Amino acid sequence: MRWFSFFILAYLVLGLQAGMGTAMQWNGARPNLVLLAVVFICMNAPRDAALLAAFILGALQDLCGQGTIGLYCFSYGLVAMFVVGVHQAVYREHPLTHVALALAGGLITAMVLAIHGWMHPPSLSRPVNAALAAPRLAALPLFGGAVYSAILAPLVLGGLQRIRSVFQFQPTRHRRGPASVR
Repeated sequence: MRWFSFFILAYLVLGLQAGMGTAMQWNGARPNLVLLAVVFICMNAPRDAALLAAFILGALQDLCGQGTIGLYCFSYGLVAMFVVGVHQAVYREHPLTHVALALAGGLITAMVLAIHGWMHPPSLSRPVNAALAAPRLAALPLFGGAVYSAILAPLVLGGLQRIRSVFQFQPTRHRRGPASVR
């Protein structure tokens, strides 16, 4: 994987997420463009590079936000493990695959953020992230954002799949077990 191209993609999606997140908001739900980049990388990159890229994207999103450091790292790591585990069994070019993987990743991320919000409700003394302000009510916009991201997934992931050659993803290698050794 070409890391320079990855960091350009990370810069673009983080900038779009920060700049257009509130403009694209609908009933409190915001699309998670960084999650879509995580799904794209994990669908195409080898396992180790995909897991590292997901962690980096999560760390960068944590640093750009006002929430707890490590939440997006953890949730995108879980999403990466899920997508890397199923990417050999799905057709990467199909829009339904994009919707399903983005919805699953969005739900995983929303569950991690909602559980954290319920366990550690924000106090008045520390900065408040708008998505986690009222723990019980914040779950609805989080899960709505997962659906919103899944709706945008065919457009975003379809466009990224067309420029996939820029990243120079190497095919994943299958390990041979003891039964296939000659």
